[in-house]
Amino acid sequence: MSRNFFAIFSAAILLAAPFLLPALFALAWVAFVPLFYVIQRAESLRRALLYGWLMGLAAHLIGFHWLTYTISVFGGFPFAVSVVVFVLYAALQGIQMALFALLVRAIGFGPLMIFPALFWVACEFLFPLLFPWYIANSQVSFLWLIQTADLVGPYGTGFIVMWFSAALYHALVTRADPRKKLLPLAYACLAILVALVYGFQRVQSVGDDMAGARKLTIGAVQGNVDIDMKWNPLLAQKNLAQHRQLTDQLDAVPLVIWPESAIEAMIPENLQALPLNVMPTFKAERAYFIFGAKSFRGNPGQTDGKAFNTAFFTDAQGRILARYHKQVLLAFGEYLPFAKLLSWIPAMPFADGFTPGPGPAVFHLPRSVRIAPLICYEDLMPDLTRKFVGETRANILVNLTNDAWYGKSVGPWQHLRLAQSRAIETRRSLLRVTNTGVTSLVNAKGEVVKLLPMFTPAVMQTEVDVLNETTYYVRFGDWFAWAMTFATCALVLFHAKRVWLRN
Repeated sequence: MSRNFFAIFSAAILLAAPFLLPALFALAWVAFVPLFYVIQRAESLRRALLYGWLMGLAAHLIGFHWLTYTISVFGGFPFAVSVVVFVLYAALQGIQMALFALLVRAIGFGPLMIFPALFWVACEFLFPLLFPWYIANSQVSFLWLIQTADLVGPYGTGFIVMWFSAALYHALVTRADPRKKLLPLAYACLAILVALVYGFQRVQSVGDDMAGARKLTIGAVQGNVDIDMKWNPLLAQKNLAQHRQLTDQLDAVPLVIWPESAIEAMIPENLQALPLNVMPTFKAERAYFIFGAKSFRGNPGQTDGKAFNTAFFTDAQGRILARYHKQVLLAFGEYLPFAKLLSWIPAMPFADGFTPGPGPAVFHLPRSVRIAPLICYEDLMPDLTRKFVGETRANILVNLTNDAWYGKSVGPWQHLRLAQSRAIETRRSLLRVTNTGVTSLVNAKGEVVKLLPMFTPAVMQTEVDVLNETTYYVRFGDWFAWAMTFATCALVLFHAKRVWLRN
């Protein structure tokens, strides 16, 4: 039994490590070998399910350990309660791995050891995660491999990594003759080679497109307003002045962007123009301005009142030209999961949550430049970003976020790495404008080409490529993930029928 738990814990460490340090990306390729070992030797399906759940639990506890601080600060929970909530969160997220282990144990590895790859894609695609992560995110340092994202989203890389892991397990434990033993591994390696050839070619062709693309010069402002300074009425003017003074350091750029909740005021949704004492000063006459703030409709605190996390778009005179309300809200801060249940706990903080927005919106600049304003962790969601580009024809992605909630942890860096794939999937530049970091520019190849230091007031003046290619993933969406899901469902039904006939 102790050997099994050691294997499970080893698997969790191997899976979580690349999310903490991308240079360790190779560990993800062998992370599932120990799990396959224990679930194949489990005495029952129930025990295999338990082993998978324990790996998922441990991987989340290790990979997202910083969430304890975030839950405490963001949700206003006492630290002890935050630990309990975090463990509960990890336990719930571990169900994904439990289901995967159950499928592998019940149905098997299939021809060429390919079934685990099908099952994993289905689990990644269907299972809801608070912070959406994919095996593909562990490979951000392996740039050629992850270029298939413009065809199939993040699921292609996960499929290949999982297939290799299953084939490697087969090669290590099977006592068959070498030919049968190594055949699945040979096919998995062939899939890797095909992905690498495609990735090499796409890196070259996208690089050529970027070299010939129009450029938009953007000024990004990182105000570095710490959490204990936010939403304090006594400090609001000082924080606003910080952003305005930083903006003065920019040249005559056509677009200036401030991060999420940069303006600490509840703005009426129907406001026509910002007061001049709030607006920054622009050196360019025809400048445009994007910023984040809370907005409201109706009477806040009343039944007809609604609050939104909003990105506003104005001209140089402060006239509000468009607005976008965040669609996907963050648990424990923008809304409280299990609110009715938790409200029975004494001294449990509870606040009215935000209302999700109606759908994608785009900010139009001259010369057919269209900005997609993703807010906070919306840049972690492949399908949401795909719809921004597909439905609004956005040709630049901008993310406004405030990662100060993560403290001085690996959290802000994880956010950046989880978001990098959106640039590849859509072949768009992704400019992330953050409060305390990591303010950064990711090009259409998925490379982080520019960033500001963490927890430093600074500005980034950079040229962003304006690209209009419609990728296969943007056009056809999650066709690959759906195909793997249908294949998994068919295998489950076939297995259930076989068990029923046997009994």
